[in-house]
Amino acid sequence: MGGRLLQDIRFAVRLFAKNPAFTIIAILTLALGIGATSAIFTVANAVLFEPLPFANPSSLVLVSLAGPDSATGFFSYARYTFLRDHAQSFAGLAAFTNESFNLSTSGSDPEQLAAARVSSEFFHVLGVQPAMGRTFLSEEDTPSGKPVVLISHELWMRRFGGNAGILGQTVTLNTQPYTIIGVMPAGFQFGFAGGHPDIWAPRVFDLNLITPQQVQGGIMFLNAIARLKPGGSHEQAQAEIRLLDKQYQHDNSALPDADPKYGLIAADLREQLVGGTRPAILLLFGAVVLVLLIACANVASLLLSRALVRKKEIALRTALGATRGTLIRQLLTESVLLALIAGALGVFLSLWATRALASVAAQVLPRAGEIQANGAVLVFSLAISLLTGLLFGLMPALETSRADLNAGLRDEGRGSTAGRGRAWMRATLVAGQVALSVTLLIGSGLLIRSFVQLLNVGPGVDTDNTITMNIALPPARYTSSQQIIAFFDDLVRRVENVPGVRAAALASALPVNPVRSSPALPEGQPAVPLMQRPMMNLNMIGPGYFRAMGTPLLRGRDLNEHDDARAPRVAVINHTLAKRFWPNEDAVGKHILLGRMTAPLEVVGETGDIKNVSLASAASPEIYVPYAQVPWRSMNLVVRTAGDPQLMTATIRRQVTSIDKDQPVTAVRTLDELFAASRAHPRLMMLLIGVFSAAAFLLAVVGLYGTLSYLVSQRTQEVGIRMALGAGRGDILAMVIRQGMTIALCGVAGGLALSFAAVRLMSGLLFEVSLTDPVTYAASAVAFSLVALLASYMPARRATRVDPSVAMR
Repeated sequence: MGGRLLQDIRFAVRLFAKNPAFTIIAILTLALGIGATSAIFTVANAVLFEPLPFANPSSLVLVSLAGPDSATGFFSYARYTFLRDHAQSFAGLAAFTNESFNLSTSGSDPEQLAAARVSSEFFHVLGVQPAMGRTFLSEEDTPSGKPVVLISHELWMRRFGGNAGILGQTVTLNTQPYTIIGVMPAGFQFGFAGGHPDIWAPRVFDLNLITPQQVQGGIMFLNAIARLKPGGSHEQAQAEIRLLDKQYQHDNSALPDADPKYGLIAADLREQLVGGTRPAILLLFGAVVLVLLIACANVASLLLSRALVRKKEIALRTALGATRGTLIRQLLTESVLLALIAGALGVFLSLWATRALASVAAQVLPRAGEIQANGAVLVFSLAISLLTGLLFGLMPALETSRADLNAGLRDEGRGSTAGRGRAWMRATLVAGQVALSVTLLIGSGLLIRSFVQLLNVGPGVDTDNTITMNIALPPARYTSSQQIIAFFDDLVRRVENVPGVRAAALASALPVNPVRSSPALPEGQPAVPLMQRPMMNLNMIGPGYFRAMGTPLLRGRDLNEHDDARAPRVAVINHTLAKRFWPNEDAVGKHILLGRMTAPLEVVGETGDIKNVSLASAASPEIYVPYAQVPWRSMNLVVRTAGDPQLMTATIRRQVTSIDKDQPVTAVRTLDELFAASRAHPRLMMLLIGVFSAAAFLLAVVGLYGTLSYLVSQRTQEVGIRMALGAGRGDILAMVIRQGMTIALCGVAGGLALSFAAVRLMSGLLFEVSLTDPVTYAASAVAFSLVALLASYMPARRATRVDPSVAMR
């Protein structure tokens, strides 16, 4: 058996060498399909299927707070300690929250770093050990504990040059000395909304932006991870949490997260990390599989075309005693070998494509840093190559092995039943290609229309010539509200005096990046407990913010320098808030009770809506309060300039360092870049599906052209006879075009029907575009029909040039 297989392989190699054009076209076609499929599988495998890089990751759960709308969120330190002290379902529980630190080292510019505050059990619960040093001790997780940190491998290499003696060294963070006790392994990542930290510190209750009084008052800022006990289940843990919730709510009814409508949930950690990306990734995988199927159909058509050339060979083999099974084995060996060669090339292509995808998707995909080829990807590529070889080779093998012995040896068969059978098969394959291509084309068209709709959304601001940057003041240096206000007031004055600056202002939150929300009770609404009040975005701003953003003031007045800590509490609200709670009244002069404040804020102005959550969703109710009345250490500076704002960055940085030489400036970007980032995910989906649909479109058109060329060559004698009997060139042209358009239109009709079902998978990815958008469906059908007409015309035109006398001989 092994000898016969080697003989079949040697024969296949000689055959490929004799037909280099066919071999190269088939291998490239399949390699593109296999490479693209392997690249998307690499992404899907790393993001969705590979276990998290922690010990026994299936037993890890994320604990967070869920409300009536099922949205998860933060809970209080009091709730964390209650759960830690009473839960029996967990082998370990650890809290974490996002933080930032300003790093100052001699000889280098100050830098703001993403960080995380974690409880001392955090790394033990994850089952991760530092590459160097140790994790936190329980005594370091107390108010009197020593200030220590762990740093990422990347920060160690970038900022400290990979110094092996880093352990025990002191580093200045937020103007305070911290001792480095460990370096995490390369590639270690654990982050949610705050990104991937470079620094981990203990004491989750010791944050830059939260005071001890707020922690004691039950401010909600924590998530937690837990490890289930051996043999425990998510269901058992959730049942215990429900019971503990009732006890906590009874014992702590005054705290915000003790409202009965809110409860803790324990959800699979990996699902919480990547679950939101699953529909998009699976959609991409489905799209690339369609491209691979189209490529297989194309190569199958090529093999059917070669059947005509090989009919004498097959007939001779049959005459010499070869059985049909032997012929099918030989033909399938050729197909599988062709697919394996294409698969090897496809793997190299997928490596390049995977690197490109990981780079492009770094900002929109979780676990993007883990996207790389591994053993599972190689096994998948091998399996898909073997399957592809069988898929495109089986039907041509069955058809070719059925050759007529006598007709083959006499060199007959042109226009025979076998020839017509192969032509019918090729036409069916091409119609299938067209159907799949039209499906992809419609999906791409819907995403393009959705993205265009997103581009046309008014953000509520004037994005021209406006730059933003973040300044987070360290609490150790800026201990009082007066110091915070003095710093930012001085900074705004300095920036406003820079030549070329038209306006400068401050805000705690920027568009499409809400930072803080608070329960609020608008005037006229029934008095209800704190956590039953509607949540509203809260933005601390400085005077001139709306002018700097180019947002119109609809009623009342703007906030100004007189709205300081000694003045009455005031606020400006957005139009959405005014319309929701005072739809037929003037909101100016109304009052809002905010959070735990005892005195309500007076509404002094109403402004136009700014997209504060995302471009694809309506603006949420938002309250703007003077930052001088509610000081906030982390503020965004918004600067509108007369020219290119990027040219002003260095000058503005100098204004910051002239006040405090150790204060870093981070997140420097224009408003255009800010909104472009919010469109990154739909843009990526549109580009990838667009590339796949273009490849499918091209393959389907080439397949249609090749099929018609084959049919014309098969009907050369028939065309000659028709012309000899008086048929004109127009008649021949119409006959061939009609045949081609029949195949194409059958495929288009099938594609339209398939699209109605397939596009349901895209429902969560579209913005203000119907799944059955008639414009997209019609444009896709017409576009393909026109190109199919052109592809049909070229072989038809060649058929009209047939010389009847030559054709009949």
